[in-house]
Amino acid sequence: MGFTNLQQGTLITRDAYVALSELKKLVDRATEKIRVAERETVGVAIGRQENDDPLTTLRDAVEALQSPNFEAVVLSAREKMQTAVDWHLRMQEA
Repeated sequence: MGFTNLQQGTLITRDAYVALSELKKLVDRATEKIRVAERETVGVAIGRQENDDPLTTLRDAVEALQSPNFEAVVLSAREKMQTAVDWHLRMQEA
């Protein structure tokens, strides 16, 4: 296995990591929105509603996960992860 081939494998694996990191950022943002909606819901339940609207916050989280951008990031992560797996499998077979 040549140095250039190893560099290629490193870049392919790095691309997969970056794509998965981007997906994680989007999921983390949606998770934070859900956390805020949970706190807002508790506030409403105990009568401390201060202009909080858990429904709006929940809708924001749902919209983020249903957006074309989210779907594109998921697809990219899948493709890049599969490309990395395929590269490593080829190296094992060689």
